[in-house]
Amino acid sequence: MNQILLAFQAVAIVASNDSVQAYSLGLWLWLSGLIFAGVQILQDTKVFDELLSNNPVSFGLKLASLVLTVGLIVTSVTLPRRPDVYFENRMVDRLRTVPAYSRFTWGWCSGIIDLATKKKDLDASDLPKPDHWTRSEDSAASWKSYNFQPDSSLWWSIIWAYRVPLFVQWSIAISKAFLSLAPSWITLQILETLQRRKPGEDLPADIWILVFWLGLAILADAWVEATMFWLSWAELCIPLRGALSALIFEKSMRRKNVKAASKQEAEEKEDDAKPKDDKKKKSDEEEAEDDNVLKSKQAIINLIGVDAKRISDFAAFQFLFPSSAAKLLVAIWFLVYLLGWGPLGAGLLAWAILLPINFSYAKVYSKAQDKLMKIRDQKLAVVNEALVGMRQIKFSALEPQWEKRILAMREKELGALWQVFKGDTVLFGMWITSPIALAAVSLAVYAWLNGTLIPSVAFVSIGVFKNLEVTLAVLPELITDVIDANISVKRMQDYLNGPEKTKTVTEGPDVAFENATIAWPVDDETKDEDRFILRNVDVTFPAGELSVISGKTGTGKSLMLAAVLGESDLLSGTIYAPKPPSIKERNDDKANRGNWIIPSGISFVGQIPWIENATLKSNILFGLPFDEERYNQTIEACALKKDLEMLADGDRTELGANGINLSGGQKWRLTLARAIYSRAGILVLDDIFSAVDAHVGRHIYEKCLTGDLCQGRTRILVTHHVALCEPRTKFIVELGDGTVQHSGFLSELTEDGTLQMIKSHEQTSQEIADEEATAVNSEEASDVEIPEVAELNGDGGILKKVPSKAARAFVEDEAREKGSIKKHVYAAYLSQSGGLPWWGFGFLLFVIYQFVVIGRSWWLRIWTGTSEQSIKTFGQQPQHQYAYAFTLQHSELHVPSNNTVSINMDKDTMFYLGIYVGISAFSAILGTGRFFYFFVMSYKASRRMFEGITRTVLRTPLRWLDTVPTGRVLNRFTADFNVIDNRLGMDLSGVFGAFLSVIGICVTAFYVSPLIIPLAFVLLLIAVWIAMRYLAGARPAKRLESTTKSPIFDLFGSTLVGMMTIRGSDKAQTYIDSMYSRLDDYGMASWHLWLFNRWMGWRMSLIGAMFSTAVGFVVLGSPSMGAALAGFTLSFALEFSQAIVWSIRHYANIELDMNAAERVVEYSDLKTEDQGGVEPPATWPTEGKLEVKDLVVSYAEDLSPVLKGLTFSVKKN
Repeated sequence: MNQILLAFQAVAIVASNDSVQAYSLGLWLWLSGLIFAGVQILQDTKVFDELLSNNPVSFGLKLASLVLTVGLIVTSVTLPRRPDVYFENRMVDRLRTVPAYSRFTWGWCSGIIDLATKKKDLDASDLPKPDHWTRSEDSAASWKSYNFQPDSSLWWSIIWAYRVPLFVQWSIAISKAFLSLAPSWITLQILETLQRRKPGEDLPADIWILVFWLGLAILADAWVEATMFWLSWAELCIPLRGALSALIFEKSMRRKNVKAASKQEAEEKEDDAKPKDDKKKKSDEEEAEDDNVLKSKQAIINLIGVDAKRISDFAAFQFLFPSSAAKLLVAIWFLVYLLGWGPLGAGLLAWAILLPINFSYAKVYSKAQDKLMKIRDQKLAVVNEALVGMRQIKFSALEPQWEKRILAMREKELGALWQVFKGDTVLFGMWITSPIALAAVSLAVYAWLNGTLIPSVAFVSIGVFKNLEVTLAVLPELITDVIDANISVKRMQDYLNGPEKTKTVTEGPDVAFENATIAWPVDDETKDEDRFILRNVDVTFPAGELSVISGKTGTGKSLMLAAVLGESDLLSGTIYAPKPPSIKERNDDKANRGNWIIPSGISFVGQIPWIENATLKSNILFGLPFDEERYNQTIEACALKKDLEMLADGDRTELGANGINLSGGQKWRLTLARAIYSRAGILVLDDIFSAVDAHVGRHIYEKCLTGDLCQGRTRILVTHHVALCEPRTKFIVELGDGTVQHSGFLSELTEDGTLQMIKSHEQTSQEIADEEATAVNSEEASDVEIPEVAELNGDGGILKKVPSKAARAFVEDEAREKGSIKKHVYAAYLSQSGGLPWWGFGFLLFVIYQFVVIGRSWWLRIWTGTSEQSIKTFGQQPQHQYAYAFTLQHSELHVPSNNTVSINMDKDTMFYLGIYVGISAFSAILGTGRFFYFFVMSYKASRRMFEGITRTVLRTPLRWLDTVPTGRVLNRFTADFNVIDNRLGMDLSGVFGAFLSVIGICVTAFYVSPLIIPLAFVLLLIAVWIAMRYLAGARPAKRLESTTKSPIFDLFGSTLVGMMTIRGSDKAQTYIDSMYSRLDDYGMASWHLWLFNRWMGWRMSLIGAMFSTAVGFVVLGSPSMGAALAGFTLSFALEFSQAIVWSIRHYANIELDMNAAERVVEYSDLKTEDQGGVEPPATWPTEGKLEVKDLVVSYAEDLSPVLKGLTFSVKKN
C-alpha cells in the first residue's frame, strides 16, 4: 500500500509541467518516503534475523521494498525548483533555484568556493545578488508596508514583521532539545546491553541496528542545528540588518538637519575651560553627553555600524532562550531517569553555589569593560589629534613627545584590559569548573547512595552534563546581549521617531519671503531664547537676476539661504519658491542644450565646500550627462583651467576624502562649477569669494556669475564683497539685528544713498576669516570617523560614468591580502609574544590538559569496570533508591529488578571517587591556567606591536600621510588592536585545544581496535580536504565582509556632511539607491560567510557520524569488549565531528585575526624619514637669519618639481 501511494506521487511529478509545482511534489514524496522507510525499519528490526534464517525470500522482498523506497527518496530531491534568475545583470543567489538536495545540504555555494580557490580571493562582483527576501530595499519596503505607528515599540514591530521565521526558529529550537538527547539514549541502550552480556554470548540483531540509529541520530541532530542557525542568519539577521540600516539612512535623508545654537556652544567652550574636579558636575556632564549622543554624526553612523548589527545579531540568537529552557528541562528529566533526584539535586546545588561567584565577576567584568571602552575612546582622540596635526608635530620636531603621550594612553588602556582579563579569567574558570563540579558531585552522590557506579550511568550522564554545560554557560551571556540589544533598540527608536524636515516652502513663481520669521532647525525642547531667529523677513528676489545678501558675521545670511532650500524652521509667515520637478520628471539622461536649464530647479553652494571622494570631473557632473562644450565653458568660467593643467591627471584626478588633494580655493571653485554645470535655474550661493584671490574673484564674477552660463538664471548670493558685485547686481538685501535692515532694487538703493551705507558696513578681512572659522550653518568638513575610506568609482550608483583613460589614484585602494597569512606575520607575532620558549611551554600545557581529560575518563572506565564485573557476577544492575518514584522505571525502557542486591559503599569506591574528584579539580585548575597563560602572551605581543607601529607612523614622510586617509590609519590603532588585544590569544588557545582534542579522540579509538586506524585516516584526509576548500572561501569572504562595510560608512558620513547640497539638488533618492546597493554587497558577503560555514559544518557532521557509527560497530563486534571500555570510547567518538569543526573554525578565526596583525606589521615596516643628523647646540640659532639657495621641491618623488631653483634670503630683525 505504501509503495502504491509513493508511485502515485511519482507519477504526479512526471505529469507536472510547472517546475515549482514538481519541486513541491518532490518534497512531499521525499517526506512520505522517509516516513515509510523509518516505519519499515522500526517494524522489521527485531525480525530481520529471523527472516534471514527462516524465510530468505520474504527477507529479500522486504529488502527490495526498502531499497526502492530509498531510491524514490533520493530521486525526489534532485528536481531543480526554477531556472536561474538575474537582477541588474548579475545572477541572483540560487537558494530558491537549486534542487532540494543542494538546498538542504548547503551545496549551491560550491561554484563560489571553486572560484575562490582558483582566484585565492573574492570580489563583491563575484558574489550573486541577494534575492527578493534579502535585498535591503525590499526588506525596508516590506517593513514600511506594515505601517507601524511611531509610538509602537520597535521590539514589537520586529517581532511582528518577522513573526514567521521567528515561529519556525522557535519550533525547531524546542524540537532540537529532544532530538539532542537521542544519541545519549541510544548509547545508554548499547551500554546496558553490554553490561548484561555474558562472556561468549551473541548480541541480538536489534542492538546492531541501534548503532545505525546512533549515526542517524547524530546526523539528524547536526542537520537540525545547522538548519536552525542558517535560518537565523538567512531569514532573520541579514534581512533585518539590511532593513534597519536602510530605514536609518532613509530617515537621515528626511530628518531635520539640526544645528547647534551658537549661544550653547559658547557656554560649552566656557565649561570646557573650567576645571572639572567636582564629581557631581562630571556626572551631570556625562548625562548631558548621553542625552545628546544622537546629535553627533559619529553616533548616527553608529546606528548602522553598531546598533543595527547588535539588534540583528540578537534576533539571530534569541532562540537560545527557548532552546536553553527546553534543553534544561529535557536534560533534567533524562538525568533524573539515570541518577535519581538525590544525586542530580546535589550536583545542581554545587553548580548553584558557584553561581554567586559567576554573577559577581560578571559585574566586575562588565564594569571593567565599560572603563576599557571609555579609555579606548580617549586613546582614539589622542591618536586622531596626532594624525590630524602631523604637520605641526613634524615641523616642531615633537615626535618623541607625542610618542610618549600616545604610549602613556596605551598603558592606561592595557591597565584596563588587565582588569577585564582578571574578570574574564574567573568567568572562564567558572565555565570550566561548573560542569566538572556538576558531574563530579552528582556521580559521587550516586555512588554513595548506590554503593557503586556502573558504566552506562557514568558515561551517558557525563555526555548529558557536557550538553548541559553549553546551555548553562550561555545564559549569562544571553542576558548581557538582551541588555545591549535593548539599549540599541531604544537608541534606534529615538532616532526613527525624531523630527523630520517639514515642508516650509510654498510653491510660488519667484523666491520670496512674506513676513517670515525663521530659525535654524533645533530639537523640540530647545527654547526660542536659546536660538538665533531672523524675524519679519519680507523680500522678493527677482527671477533671472543676480541678488546679493550682505551683513556682518552672525546676522543670518546663510540662514536665509537655508530657508530657500527648506532647511530652516519657519516660525511664522510664508516662504515661496518654484517647485522643482522630481528626478523622473527631469529626464536627465535626455538633457541637451535646448532643454538643459530647468527654471524651477535649485542648486546650492555651501559656506564650506562639500567634495565627494571621486574624480574632479565626476564631482562637476554630479550624475548629469557629459556635455563637452558646457563642461569646458564651466571649467573656464570657474577659473579651473590652470588648475587642471597643474594636476597630473587633469580632471581625472582622484580628489581623496573631503577633497584632500585640492587647496581651499580649488574646493570652492569646484563646488561652484558643480552648481554652474547643473540644470538648475535657481542658484543659491554662499560666500564664494572668501577663499579666492582678488583677481580670481573678479574672473568668477565676470565670467561665471554674470557670464553666458548664468544668463537667465536666478542667482542669490551671500557675500561681503558688495562693491565687487555692484555693477550687475539687480537686488540687494542687508541683514542686521535679527531682521532685514535694508532691501530693494539696486537703482532704488543708489538713489536714496542706502547702497553707499551698505558698502560702508563691509567687514574687514579678519572679521570675514573669523566668520568662516566659526561657521555652523552649512556643510562642514566631516567630523565622522570612517573606519576605512572607500574610493567612489565613476558612477558608484551616484555619478554617471564617463569613459576615460585610467588615472592615477591619489588615495590608493586599501591593500587586501590574498590567500593565507604570510609566514613572516606569524614569526613577528611569535617573536613579540615571547618567542619559542613561551610558545613551547604553552603547547605543553595543552598537551598535559588533554592527557588529564583523557585520564579522567580512563579512570572512570577503571572504576566502572569493577562495578560491571559485579553486575555480571550477580546478574543484575543496581537501582538507586528513588527509582520507584520515577515513572519511566515502569516502562519497557528500564525494568527494575525485584531482588535488588544492596552493595554498600566500601573503601575501594572511596578510593576511586577520591582519585576521580582530584583529577577533576586538577583539570579545572589546569584548564583555567592555560587560558591565563595565553592571555599573558597576547598581552606582551600587543604592547610591543603597538609601540612599533606608533614609532613608525609618527616618523613616516608627510606625503604618505597625505595619501592615506586618516580613518585607515585609525583602523590599525583601534579595530585591529582590539582584535589583537581580545581575540587573537583566545583563538590561538582554542585551535590548540580543539586540535589536541581530535588527536585524543583518535587515540582512544585506536586503543579499542587497530581496525579503526585506516578508516580514521581516510576520514581525516576527507576532513582536511573539506577544510581547505572551506578556508579558501571563508578567508576572502571575511575580508570582503570587512571591506564592503567601509563604503557604507563612507557614503553615510559623506551624505551627512553634504545633506543640504544633496537635498537641495533633489538627489536624496539617488543616494538612497546607492546605499541599498552597498548594503546588499555587505549582506551577501555575510550571507556567503555563513553559507560556507554551514557547508563545512554539515559535511563534517557526516564524517563524524560515519566515525561514530564505525566505532559503534567495532565496539559491538569485539567479544571481549566490556561496557566500561565501550562507554569510554563512545563518549569520545560522539565528540569527533564537533572537535574537527571547532578546529577548523578556530583556525579560520586565527587566519582572520592574523589579518589584523598583518595590517599592523605592514604599517610597522613602513619607510620612515631619516632619523640621523647632528644635535644643535642649546644656543642655536644665534641670529634670526634665513638663506635659501637653489631650492627644488616637489610634493612627491614621482611628481615634477613645484619650486625650481628658488633662491632668497631673509635678514635678521
